Amino acid sequence: MIRRGAAVLLAVLAVLLGTAGPAAAAPGPDDGYRADRVLIVGVPGLTWADVTPEATPQLWALAEESTVGAMSVRAVRATTCVLDGWATIGAGNRVRVPGPDDGLPPVPLPTVPIPEDPADPAAPTGPAADEEPALDSSLTYCGLQERLVSVGLEDPWATVQRTAEDRGTDRFGGEPAALGRAVGCATVVGRAPALAVAAPGVELGRSEALPADPAGLQALLSGCPLSLVSLDALLTAGRPGVDRTDDGTEPRPRAAALARIDEAVGRLRAAVDALPGETLLLLQGISEVNDGRPQLHVGMAAGPGFGSGWLTSASTGRAPYAQLIDVAPTALRALGEEPPASFNGQPMRATGERPDLAEAAATLVDANTAATTHHRHTGYFFWSLVAVSALVVVAGAAVLGLRSRPRAGRGRAGPVAVGALRLVALAAAALPVATYLGGVVPWERSSAPLPALTAAVLAADAVVVAIALLGPWRRRRLGPAAVVAGVTLATLIGDVLTGSRLELVAPLGYDPIVAGRFTGYGNLSFGLLSVSALLVAAGLATAAGRRARPDRARAVTGFTVLAVGVVVVGVIGAPPLGRDFGGVLAALPGFVLLAMLLTRTRVTVIRLAGVLAMAVLAVGTVAVLDWLRPAADRTHLGRFVEQVLTGEAWTVVSRKAEANLDIAMRSPLAWMLPVALVAAVWLVRPGGLLRTPRRPAGEGGAAGNGAGAPGTAAGSARLVPADAVVLRAALVSAALSLTLGAAVNDSGVAVPGTAATLLVPLMVWLATGPSRAVGPPADVAERTSSSGPNGEGDRVTVVSRGSTVRNA
Repeated sequence: MIRRGAAVLLAVLAVLLGTAGPAAAAPGPDDGYRADRVLIVGVPGLTWADVTPEATPQLWALAEESTVGAMSVRAVRATTCVLDGWATIGAGNRVRVPGPDDGLPPVPLPTVPIPEDPADPAAPTGPAADEEPALDSSLTYCGLQERLVSVGLEDPWATVQRTAEDRGTDRFGGEPAALGRAVGCATVVGRAPALAVAAPGVELGRSEALPADPAGLQALLSGCPLSLVSLDALLTAGRPGVDRTDDGTEPRPRAAALARIDEAVGRLRAAVDALPGETLLLLQGISEVNDGRPQLHVGMAAGPGFGSGWLTSASTGRAPYAQLIDVAPTALRALGEEPPASFNGQPMRATGERPDLAEAAATLVDANTAATTHHRHTGYFFWSLVAVSALVVVAGAAVLGLRSRPRAGRGRAGPVAVGALRLVALAAAALPVATYLGGVVPWERSSAPLPALTAAVLAADAVVVAIALLGPWRRRRLGPAAVVAGVTLATLIGDVLTGSRLELVAPLGYDPIVAGRFTGYGNLSFGLLSVSALLVAAGLATAAGRRARPDRARAVTGFTVLAVGVVVVGVIGAPPLGRDFGGVLAALPGFVLLAMLLTRTRVTVIRLAGVLAMAVLAVGTVAVLDWLRPAADRTHLGRFVEQVLTGEAWTVVSRKAEANLDIAMRSPLAWMLPVALVAAVWLVRPGGLLRTPRRPAGEGGAAGNGAGAPGTAAGSARLVPADAVVLRAALVSAALSLTLGAAVNDSGVAVPGTAATLLVPLMVWLATGPSRAVGPPADVAERTSSSGPNGEGDRVTVVSRGSTVRNA
């Protein structure tokens, strides 16, 4: 088994290296991005829906000559406010400016000073003094940071220091104002941008507003190689309220604010054009404003290296998406400076050919619609999956009963009820993959995107069920269930091979607002992928083994499992494809354990430890190879190696561990685990509907002699013993992979919870199959063959010593 394991490892590495090879040859950054100066323009609240040739002609003209994209502004908090945005730009990493914690309820807070204070000239007198104090909601959501922009931040150095000491900043290993320290000289216009560069030893020029005369503006921008300008007009276009709004502003004030922003952009463009040398202009929305809900924002880059294309970076690996943490690395590359080790962002670059600006802007608006719909309704979909699975289990227990044998006088449910339960269970099992297939429909273009997405998912679910029930495989006992598992696996594998288009903003996928991942496999998708792959591998291996010659059945079974495992693990771990660090660690042991169980190889602690060591070695090898690529082309695998070398790795590990615990307490998918436990106790416990019942003493032949008389039955079961053994092997292997997946990924129990949304309905579907008489279970214990009465006597059972028995 050790030699076999080494061969598996070498095969996995060959696949991983083969897929990583072309990416490793990609050219690194060159001098084509170099500039004499960098101008960073931040516009809190700006989205692509605001940029039109009529309302914002200067922004539109800038976009015409820029590389454009959708900017994820996620910092530490779920909602990024203006100070968080500028501090994140300066850190090249996610940071948090100290203030009210996100956990505080968004309720109105008293004004300051309190109206009842006698020293306050606005304090009410007379009868009004006895009334409840007026409440001010301007300190909710982003209101406090916006108030500091207008009346505070006289000492940005102190704020930067407090930000560096904040626990949220420490979780990500960010170093506020690292951008300023790397450049050494910066000019800021407005109060908030100082948080990006204010550090000891940095020459800092500050201006409250843009100079009115062109000569003064040119002089201001040429004083240092780095200039940062904040255009804050949208901050005053609304007022924070108790309830969230889409963009935190009101229509008329927003239009006027956009006009002022557009005029300022026009002056900045004219000044840049008049300056000697090359200037890189980076304009992006940097935050939400007032009570606005999280969304994607404008991203533009004009200057050396950036033409008319789409924005992307190695931190996203996907066009047209970039992150706020990518702004600082992009600026330092243009100025020829090395990024600090604390940076998590990667330099932005142009890729592909974008269409004309009108079509490109519409595409970016649709991307924001899809992202916001996903972000705001993730809980709705999670709870729906949990509820559907729970209802299937409850309905199954009601229709089938809790016992493998009904009590005296109590018969089984009628065929209509059982048939309805089978259909509902199969539809529930198809629902997870339908959440991805629904993305084939451009639902984000609808005027009602959430109902359109829901309808697309339900339609995809109906299609999968129809395929499972109407094909020729419907005549086979396990055919429909195998089709659902196969469609799930094929969808997830095919999607990542074609760019993960379905995964992005799928209900079980990831969205660019959270910015945890932009391509490859997310943690929830890994849960579905691993369990469907193990089920398919178990089925294919069993079928292959039963059709092989008796003396080769064991080898064929093991080889089939490992061959499927090589492909799946290779796709999961390859940097250009799945790029899932934890997925390889979790998936590889599951496939090796499945091969051991199906070939009756003895499972020991030492062998399991060896399997885990193989997985670690495989991942480590690929991560090191990814690290050897240019820094701008590395995935998170290679960046983790760099973090290990710089001492930043513990920050990543501890942050993921905290997120793991948080998921266990807050994710709706965590409630799938109790549902799965109930289903397991009901169905696969000894005597359950998916287990061969014990034979009463005195029935049939002697235990262990394999001579049960034809037609005598110890009981009834939904699976023949040989199939039950395969099912248990697949479930045990899936349990190992999912447990490891929950431990090494920051989604924690949501990983097995997602897998359970497929497994639990499939188990109920199997339990609704027609009962069949079974022979003594001792046949299985002694590893001899056992067949049911339905003409399945051609099955082959692999035994522990390598021999096989073919039923006559």
